[in-house]
Amino acid sequence: MNIVNQLTLRYMKKNKSRTLVTLIGVVISVAMLTAVFSISSSFMDMMQRNTIAYSGKWQAAFLDVAGEDVAVITDTEAIERYDIDQKLGYARLSTSPNSVKPYLYITGHSNHDVIGVSLVDGRLPQNENELALSSQFLQTAGVSWKVGDVVTLDFGNRSLNIDGKSETLGTDYVYQSKEVFTPTKTKTYTITGIVQAPAKEQEAMAAYRAFSGLSEGDLEEGFPYTVSVEYKDFKGLGNNIYETSNTIASKVSGVKDQVKSNGVKVKYNRDLLLYSGISNDSHFLNTMYLAVLSVGSIILIGSVSLIYNAFAISLSERSRTLGMLSSIGATKQQKRASVFFEAAVIGVIAIPVGLFFGSIGIGVTLHLLSPFIQKMFVVSEPMRLVIEPFSMIAVILFSILTLFISAWFPAVRASGITPITAIRQTKDIEVKGKDVRTSKMTRKLFGFEAELGLKNLKRNKHHYRSTVFSLAISVILYLAASSFSLYMDKSYNMAQAPLPYDLSVSARGADLERVRSLTNELMSVQNATTKVKTQLLFNDLFLNENEVTTDISSRHTLDPEGKYFMTANIVSLDEASFAAYLQSAGIDAKKWKGDEISAILVNRFTLKEQHHFTDISQLTVQEGSEIPFTKVEGAKIRIASITDKRPPFMLRYQEDAFTVTLVVSERVFNKLRELGNDELSEQIFSEVQFTTEQSAALENEINPIMNKYPDVHVYTTNLIEERQDAMNRATVTSVFLYGFVVLIGLICMANIINTISTGMALRKREFAMLASIGMTPKGMKKMLRFEGFFYGMKSLIYGLPISLCVMFFIYKSLSRNFAFAFSLPWADLFIAGIGVFFIVGTSILYATRKHKEQNIVESLKNENI
Repeated sequence: MNIVNQLTLRYMKKNKSRTLVTLIGVVISVAMLTAVFSISSSFMDMMQRNTIAYSGKWQAAFLDVAGEDVAVITDTEAIERYDIDQKLGYARLSTSPNSVKPYLYITGHSNHDVIGVSLVDGRLPQNENELALSSQFLQTAGVSWKVGDVVTLDFGNRSLNIDGKSETLGTDYVYQSKEVFTPTKTKTYTITGIVQAPAKEQEAMAAYRAFSGLSEGDLEEGFPYTVSVEYKDFKGLGNNIYETSNTIASKVSGVKDQVKSNGVKVKYNRDLLLYSGISNDSHFLNTMYLAVLSVGSIILIGSVSLIYNAFAISLSERSRTLGMLSSIGATKQQKRASVFFEAAVIGVIAIPVGLFFGSIGIGVTLHLLSPFIQKMFVVSEPMRLVIEPFSMIAVILFSILTLFISAWFPAVRASGITPITAIRQTKDIEVKGKDVRTSKMTRKLFGFEAELGLKNLKRNKHHYRSTVFSLAISVILYLAASSFSLYMDKSYNMAQAPLPYDLSVSARGADLERVRSLTNELMSVQNATTKVKTQLLFNDLFLNENEVTTDISSRHTLDPEGKYFMTANIVSLDEASFAAYLQSAGIDAKKWKGDEISAILVNRFTLKEQHHFTDISQLTVQEGSEIPFTKVEGAKIRIASITDKRPPFMLRYQEDAFTVTLVVSERVFNKLRELGNDELSEQIFSEVQFTTEQSAALENEINPIMNKYPDVHVYTTNLIEERQDAMNRATVTSVFLYGFVVLIGLICMANIINTISTGMALRKREFAMLASIGMTPKGMKKMLRFEGFFYGMKSLIYGLPISLCVMFFIYKSLSRNFAFAFSLPWADLFIAGIGVFFIVGTSILYATRKHKEQNIVESLKNENI
């Protein structure tokens, strides 16, 4: 080790306080980076495992592949494993009392593990004569089957007479009491196992799922199969997985409705691919990368500013040492290297410590939050800490870069120190009279101490600029983190806002009075927190070009008659819910006391288009305008009010831009129905939506009521778990977002305190000199208070405008996929302004109290802090 480095080490030991503060700053920076990378890796790992548990390990599925061409796919070298899926159809459950799902929907599979079918009891079926039932079937179907039973099932087709024609019902049709089941064949199975298949359960709305085996050697020629595949290295393929899949698809023949064609469609397990960093939606990925870049930039700037000040502020104090080295022959390179050596020593100690504490800290956090996160994402395995080697290498390189950037400018400045300027100590105080000139108004308004404080700032330019830079950066960092959290929260609410209800009961029937009697009884249940009854009618709209907004005209085309065709959902609320909605939307209830058929136009909502969420408006009509009610000739609906307030029945977003929502009272809805005929009554969809804290008790109340109306088609939608998951997800999102703001705020606070306290410590000889010539403690306090005031004002003058630019950049980055209005976090702006003055004042107060304990003579002699 050369003499310069030895002297640097000795200097670091002498100045223990400054060295310790610098070490802590680097440890915090490394720990933050480690936490960010670890959270990202752990979250992606959890979501991948969750997706695999829900829908399986497959990445691509080839649909309706002809039996003779299946081998072309399965023999492809890039494919590691696969499942061949044969749709066997509906089988009637003649002994089941369940009136919502009276069928089994059975598919045959060659490899159940690929598609997310996990075993609960028994074993998986191995051939066409064995069957596995879903656990949901055993719990709710009311059929006492068990593993080992032999059952005979009648397969057939579902159909419904619509306008005198028999229409086949597919898997997306709920069970309807008037539908007809036509048997086509009978098959006997041995039940070998009970399974869970979350994604597959959603494939047939009127049936429970069951799974049979499939022998690859018995595939029928010309029969359609679905082939789901796992690629050997799908992460290595990256976005090339889409091109590879399309190439394979073009080589096989498809069968659709028994007609062969060249090429088949490909379906992708998009969630698994997305959580593996693969997506063909470059717009969405770019938005996420920009968001991550924003967070990374905030951390980098905060780390650099925190560490930079530890080097920069004390350089004047160390300049005499560097000048003496220069006087005995030290070169510029050696002086510059001494600063880099100091940074290297700090890095060698702080980087491993930061990695350790960052990993331990986030590991403990994830362990404590794991039960909550498991419930939120409905996963069986706990969220585990995942530390990827490449991530840790990235953290180390990032930390080295941070240290290098932090030390670069002080090192360059140190290399330029000459022996004469160092010994005379004039490098930091190269001033002329005009440089420290102040306005006469300063003394008149604030006194001599304020003028002296301002002159001190002007004289010590480097220290003054470093402090203002540190304060301004802290303001920018805090406001950037706050705005990032605000915009991320808005983006989340557009995409994942909690559902408006826990459970709903939908009813429809030819006898509208019976349907009303049912819904009125449902409104009397005791175990619901809130109850909302709705009735729905569809209405066609033919609008002129001047009646629609650009949001619609840019997405829609005119019909041959020069009109825009749209649909209106006319939805009634029960009188109590309607009154509450009027109050929440700030609408005058007097508008609904007349006999007119009036409605509220909900003219703004969130539209989801793929991964893009936009708040759009639809119509340009004004209050008082009339819209034709096309179900009844000559009837019109008057728009009594226009609002952006979402009614209680609306979901978090819509995927159809061309459906207009009109909200009416139950009284107005009855008037509309009376204008029509019996056919209009049959088109009404009724629903009661509940929120509840007692879900089991509520269902026990609802079921007997529904059973009293066998002539009414009724089905329930239970969103209790999904709604709770959404609310939990919102809570965790808020915890992480606001935790990020608090963490950045603490770093900014540490940065300010470090900057001010170190600066005050370096000025202790100056303070001792002022005390020696007669400045009183009161005068000293007043001078320092005004210095703090000048620091705060200057930092806000620079920091706030730059912060606004950073906020707008973050907004533009996220608005690529989430279109919402630019807004400012006013509360955080206020906190930033007050916080700067408070922290500066507290730091100065602490420094002055510490100064009282110093001996004037010792302070004048000592050069170390």
